[in-house]
Formats: sequence, C-alpha cells, structure tokens
Amino acid sequence: MENIRFLEYNSIGEFAGLLMAGLLLFVMLYTKPKRTYVYRYVFQGIIWSIAAILVQLSIVMVANNPAKLYNRYLFMGQLMVFLLLYNGILFYIFSYVNMMSIVRRKQRKEFVLMFVALTLVYLAAVAVEIASRGLYTVNLDGIDISNFTRFYCSAGIICAVICFNASITNRKNISRVIWHAVCLFVPMDLIILISQIIGVGINHTIYSATTYVPIFALGYLMFHSVPYDEVTGCQSIYALDAFVSKNTGRKKYYVSYLMVFLPGIEAVSNDGSEDTLKGIAICRAVEAISPQIRMYKISDYRYVNIIDTDKEEEYENYCQQLRGIFDNVRASTDIPFNYVMVNAEAKAELENPVKVRQFFEFLAGRYKDQNSSHFYMATTMDYDEFAENYEITTTLKDIRNRLDLMDDRVQVFAQPIYSVETGSFRVAEALMRLRIGDRLFSPDRFIPLAERIGCIHALTCIILNKVCDAVSLLSENYDFDAISINCSSKELSQKDMTEDLIEIIEKYDIDMAKIRLEITESAMFENFDMAKDNMTVLTKAGIQFYLDDFGTGYSSLERVMNCPFKTIKFDKTLLYKSLDDDRMDDIVTYMIEVFKKNGFITLVEGVEDECQNQYSVERGFDYIQGYHYAKPEPIEEMRKYFTRKSKF
Repeated sequence: MENIRFLEYNSIGEFAGLLMAGLLLFVMLYTKPKRTYVYRYVFQGIIWSIAAILVQLSIVMVANNPAKLYNRYLFMGQLMVFLLLYNGILFYIFSYVNMMSIVRRKQRKEFVLMFVALTLVYLAAVAVEIASRGLYTVNLDGIDISNFTRFYCSAGIICAVICFNASITNRKNISRVIWHAVCLFVPMDLIILISQIIGVGINHTIYSATTYVPIFALGYLMFHSVPYDEVTGCQSIYALDAFVSKNTGRKKYYVSYLMVFLPGIEAVSNDGSEDTLKGIAICRAVEAISPQIRMYKISDYRYVNIIDTDKEEEYENYCQQLRGIFDNVRASTDIPFNYVMVNAEAKAELENPVKVRQFFEFLAGRYKDQNSSHFYMATTMDYDEFAENYEITTTLKDIRNRLDLMDDRVQVFAQPIYSVETGSFRVAEALMRLRIGDRLFSPDRFIPLAERIGCIHALTCIILNKVCDAVSLLSENYDFDAISINCSSKELSQKDMTEDLIEIIEKYDIDMAKIRLEITESAMFENFDMAKDNMTVLTKAGIQFYLDDFGTGYSSLERVMNCPFKTIKFDKTLLYKSLDDDRMDDIVTYMIEVFKKNGFITLVEGVEDECQNQYSVERGFDYIQGYHYAKPEPIEEMRKYFTRKSKF
C-alpha cells in the first residue's frame, strides 16, 4: 500500500457545516428558544447532523490516509453508521416540513408509517448497492467513495421531492412564509445535492453537510429564535415561556411582574433621547443587582423579572432592591413614572407558562390606576382565587366551543315579578348560574369574564334556549305574560346577534312576545347605533325590551325615549336612596310620572321588606320584584307562582 498514489478529498464543506451546526447548537442552548410543537425536530436534527458530520469527516480522513487508517470492516462500519445517521436527518427534515401544518400533525402516525416504509426501501437499496457495486472501491488511486456519496445524496433528493410535493398538496393549510421558505430552499437544496453527485467524482470535494444543516438553521432563525434586544438586554415573551416551561415543577424560582408607565421605558429606542437613556439606565440598574435576575419584555410597558433562586430570604432581598430602583426613579425623574410590581413564587400548580403569565396578569389587573405605584406580594389566597378564576375561564371556553344549547353547566333560575294591577305574578326574570362540579357561581362572578374572553353570546344562546324550552312547557298549563333574560352590552353591539336569537325562539314555535330582553343602561354606550339597530330588528320580531338598572348608568332620557324600550326597570339603589332622601324621592316620583305619561311600564327591583313594598305601590310602580315576594328558584318552579289555566 506504501507505493499507491492516493485520492485526496477536500472536506472544507463538512467543516463549514460542523461550524454552523455547532454555533447553532450553542445559540439554541443559550437563548431559550420558542419551543413550539416542531422545535424538537430542529434540535434533534442538529444533534444528529453534528454526529453525521463527525462520522463523515472520519470517513474522509480514512479515505485520505488509507495506508495508516484503512480497515475493511471498520471502514464499512463507518459508512453504515453515516447512512443510518443520514436517514435520521432525513426523518427530522421530513417531519419538520410536514408537521409545520396543524392538519398534518393530526396525520402524524400516517406520516411516521410512510417514513418507516421509505426507510425500509432505503435499507434495501443499501443492501443492493453493496451487493452490486459496493459503496466504495479500493484501487491504485486509493479509496473511491463516489458511489457512497452519490447514494445518500440521491436519497436526499428523493426526500426533498417528497417534502416539496407534500407542501404543494397541503398549500392551503400552511402559512405563506413557510410556503415561500419551501419554494426557496428546496430548489437550492436540490441544486447542491445534484452538484455534489456530479462533483464528487471530478473535484473530490465533500460538502453534503451544507444540504441539511442550513435547513435546520433556517427553520430555527425563522420560527424559533428568540434574540436579545440590544438596547434593553431583554428577551421576549417566548423566551420567558421557554424558561418557565423548563423549570415549572422542577425548580423553585420567583417572578417579579412589572407594569411600568414611563415614556422612556414604554418605547425604548435607539434615538439617544433623554427619556430613552433614563429607561436604559433602569434596565442596567436591574441587571446590576444580580446575574440571578433575568429580564423579559413582553410589551411596551410590561416587563417580567425572573428571580432564579430557591431561597426565600434572598428573593425578598432582591424584591426590595428592585422596588428601591423604581422608587428612586419616581423621586428623581421629572417625567411621570409609576409602576405595578407583583411578586410571587411560580408554584408547580401553575403548571405551564401561559398559566403563570395569566396568574400575574390576574393579580396586576387589580391595579388599574396608572397615576400611582403599587408593590404587592402574592398570598396563598391569591393562588386559590386564581385557580377558581382559571377554572371558570376554562369552563366558559369549553361551553363556547361545544355550544350545546342544553349544556347542564349553564343553570337557569327565575324570579317571579309581582303585578300591582292584577295582584298576581305575570312575568319572571330568568337568572343564569354557572355550575362547576358541586359549586354554583352567580352572574357577577362569571359574566365579566365571559364578556372579556368572548363567551357571552354562547351563554345567551344557551339560556335563551332553556328559557324557550321552559316557556313551551309552562304555556300548556299556566297563564303568564313572559319571561325575560339579560342581554350583555358587549353582545348587543355584535352585528349578527339577532339572527341566532330569533332562530332559537322560532325553533320552539312559541309566541315571540313570551320572551323579553333586559338591557343594562351602560349597554347604550358600547355601540349605540348598532345596539339600536339590533333592538329594532328584535322589536319588529315581537320581542319587548326592558331598560335594566335604570339610574346606575349615564344614558340621557332622550336616548332612552328614542330606543324601543317597553319597560323601565328602576335600580334598587334609587329605591333605597328615595326612602332616606326627600329630594331623591321627588326625582324618582317625577321620573315615574314622565315614563308612564309616555307609555312606558315601570318596574322596581330589590324590594325586600314591607316598607319598601308600600313605598313602591304608593309611588305607582306597575311591577315589583324582590325577596319580599319571592327569591330566585329553578325556572321549572315558576309553576308555583303563575296562575293555572282553567280546563273549561
């Protein structure tokens, strides 16, 4: 072997690929990337790529020094190990490209089986290649690995074509940016693979690593990288989620959640202005406290500091230092500066990053005033209250998503309303309750949440459906005028809300007049024009409206008169004040007269004793509602209050 003139393979491309993969791995470990569903394919793909490149370099080393290093069995083992690693790399590329689509994720088992079949074909082809031509040859020139290189590059071409075809057939389910990346990179990858197949036998250059490492690098940079901001030194919300996800349940750490109101912090830029410099100075002061404090910026005015310690005394000391920085800024700057700082342990029961963030948003949400600063340490009660709030929110979302109009979790109670003229109960108000397990929640506990997260219309549809069902059954044997339900101000401002309500009522084939809607006075300010249009549509369909809680909002009498209300429902606070204040009594008496003169029906709520009842009767209210007459009961129990129809 000493007299043989050997081939020399240039592996500079492999070294470049190894350097790129090594740098990418370092960045992935250091920057706390966005760990989405497909991130694991990128991370594991890079690990396999580094292993494959190292094996490839060892193959080239043996091929370039056969006299010293060549052993038939060991060399064949090196080739087989690389081919298996390369197949693994193709699997991660194949999976990454396809699993970028939510639709494809649901078909993951089918795609795994498809790749298993392709792997079997790949291994069979390896066996055929070895049996027919061999993966390499040893001759006077040295070791020729051209067949070996062409073989796995051909497999890479097949994988690229399959991935491109899968993207084409799934075009409508993937984002534009992913489609553009596929259209750009797959052709480039094919060109490099083909040039490697052609060039390996001519110039003896190996650079196949450049066909797979850049794919993972591109995917990471586009969809998973969470870089640091060069001015503030903060990372984004995705980095925060990555840190929390990694440590939840395994490591004790604390979170200092900040809402900072300062022009220099809210829009820290590169303009070098005085405000910006003051904002940057705060960030530098926070960093100087300890390397155990990590800073994250999640919006223009919200920051999170992770205090990475398991010592409560140390944590409290850091909190006080953070507070000192902000209080010092407040005292020294001539710019209005305020903050809300909520501190708590990120306990294991918070479970995941989203829940951790929601917990701190929940606590910080108590402080709406930006004109004062607040420092708060979470208590055990806060965790319990949040857990209940989170459970209600989760339940509401599930109710909305299922939209089962007979959902048992939405319970319907009703309170009968006394008619002064007839001396009987002619109407009732339906009241919603939310049942979670064995607990029953009142509307004031869950309605604001439902409005905020977009679940209120689903609740209205469900209670309306259940009320219509009850009205249909009660109408067979009992005489009554109607049952009313409350309609949210948010909902009344929705463009197409009337269609769903009318469809539900028509489904039960009951008189539209049997259903009435109560609208709070504040609803008139959400979107007055849309609210009025919706009320007009429903009024034409035969549904009457109550103006609920009159006296607590800001609507002018002119607006009230111009809307199709039939009944004005006086809030109980007006009743209580009228009993103690002669001036309020005069005002209420006057308003009753004005409304009745203009054809409105008047109703007072909250009547709880005989004194309040006597006052309401004397002032001329048409209807009276309150515990003095009846408490809310399951809607089926209204048969106890309505008059039974005569059989003759």
